[in-house]
Amino acid sequence: MADCITDRGLRAAPIYVSDLERCQPADRLSPDGGIRRWQTISYEAEGFSGVMLKAGPETRAPEVRYPLGMTGWHAISIGVHPTSEEGLPQTLVKLSGDDTYSVLTWDTGGHHLRRKQLQEIFWKVADLNGQAVDFCQLMRRIDPGDGFGSVQCGGVHIAYIKLVPLTPAEVDALYTEQRGGAHRLLFAHNDAHGPHFLYRPTSAEELRREVEPYRDTDFSRMYWESGSGDVLHYPTKIGRTPDIPNITEFARVGDRLVAESWRSYFKAGLDPFAIALEHTHAIGLEFHAAYRLAGWTYPPPLDHNFRGGYYENHPELRCVDRDGKCLPRLSYAFREIQDYCLALLREMAEYPIDGICLLFNRRPPYIAYEAPLLEAFAATHGSDPRELSDIDPMWLEFCGGVMTNFIRRVREEMDAISREQGRGRRIEVSACVLGLEEENRYFGLDVAAWAREGSIDVLIPYSPAPLAMPTEEDTWSNPSQLEPFARATQGTSCLLAPNIMPRHQSPEDFRRNAYMLYGAGADRLFFWDSAGPGGRANYQPMWNALRRLGHREEIAEWVQAGEPALGDWTKPLLALGDWDMTVIAPG
Repeated sequence: MADCITDRGLRAAPIYVSDLERCQPADRLSPDGGIRRWQTISYEAEGFSGVMLKAGPETRAPEVRYPLGMTGWHAISIGVHPTSEEGLPQTLVKLSGDDTYSVLTWDTGGHHLRRKQLQEIFWKVADLNGQAVDFCQLMRRIDPGDGFGSVQCGGVHIAYIKLVPLTPAEVDALYTEQRGGAHRLLFAHNDAHGPHFLYRPTSAEELRREVEPYRDTDFSRMYWESGSGDVLHYPTKIGRTPDIPNITEFARVGDRLVAESWRSYFKAGLDPFAIALEHTHAIGLEFHAAYRLAGWTYPPPLDHNFRGGYYENHPELRCVDRDGKCLPRLSYAFREIQDYCLALLREMAEYPIDGICLLFNRRPPYIAYEAPLLEAFAATHGSDPRELSDIDPMWLEFCGGVMTNFIRRVREEMDAISREQGRGRRIEVSACVLGLEEENRYFGLDVAAWAREGSIDVLIPYSPAPLAMPTEEDTWSNPSQLEPFARATQGTSCLLAPNIMPRHQSPEDFRRNAYMLYGAGADRLFFWDSAGPGGRANYQPMWNALRRLGHREEIAEWVQAGEPALGDWTKPLLALGDWDMTVIAPG
């Protein structure tokens, strides 16, 4: 079987479309460049020459269209010159018949060497009948007005469009694969904060960009964050929203962009949560609302979004340590907190979501030594837990029972809503937990009981790093690390979907890790922070492998073949304008 990463395995010879000076309208192009003009620059690469389009960090280059004049199905890649200019190294591209841009990202690290090469970004496979290719510079507004510095752009040099025609047999194979679901084993996560923080989106199309990369890939689910504590990512009637209407000074520029983005959506009568949900369903993925149970407050200077909120107004519901000192968390030992959380989950389920996900992988603890726990433990065991070790088995089992009862309530609430709404299938419950068995036990997360009782449908261990912190241990390095979770779900209906970290790996390492995790008992694979330049679904070389990690047999054959390198998606750049790029040097 051919290894089908990118356009590998296709029989036809590639076509390099490099005369980008033919883009239209012509008055948006100029050999000299300028504001709102693409600069045209001639170049010579190994095997062909052409004219590339250049836009800098302040250009604000508008949309231009290249008339392909092609018919039939083709694999499409975009060649860029990965220079080290300021701004995010990204550009927008779509077919003329698409309603949503794709955001292509590339690496500019080691820029002196990269100046001497072109980088090829595999985009997608599509029917090109009647299609053109549209390019636009990625822009974000960071200041009012129209002067320099008010809009930040991604610096970009677009060199060519690469097309590889598909044979009729290859088209049939593509149809067969897209209709089947056997390979759709991957789950994506989006925190619904990063897009607003980075780009300040204000339109539905800009939000659809966050979902578009998963079309026709091995992904079957989107876990889109619906809120954190009492700040919800939709027009809530219970909690608060990220527009923060009473705040004018922020800790970071990105925090201001978040608030301005949300204010713009609400002013236009748009619901970002609904937009993401609708496009996720439109491209054939399930949509699960993910909620951070412990995100009630953050330390200064990032506390601006939480002032005057539920945490501040309810000091009596906070966690306390064994000495009675207040901890910056709200405790699920209190019925009031559980009820509030259930009300939020019910509100989320008013949307046509496919499931909810409880995010325990951020900001534990969830309970500590609050009065309801002390009283209940004393009534059951006749002793004060504060006189025991904090890892006493009797105390840990008791805390696990408290949290398990809460999870049962979540399951019962979702089942009740499913019946009330006449759904054909239940609203699924997923839980993203810490990746160390002893830490889950310490914080009251008895994941084996949840799976055994059927209270959860998917168990997502985050990573084996202590407290899910980003360290050198933030990866699954051997099957034994996953064994407690495989044991917990074995013989149950609960799927095991470990999260693969770190976010950025080589294409080869993604395949190695996937192969190991499947062998260790993983049913699915989860990808935290999938969106944006710092995420995964950004069309960099790692995405070439990641988007196909549901093809278990393809990965197994690659391993059996000795794990050969998956490709070098670069081409030598010989000349750029009048410059001989073979002799360029630093400095």
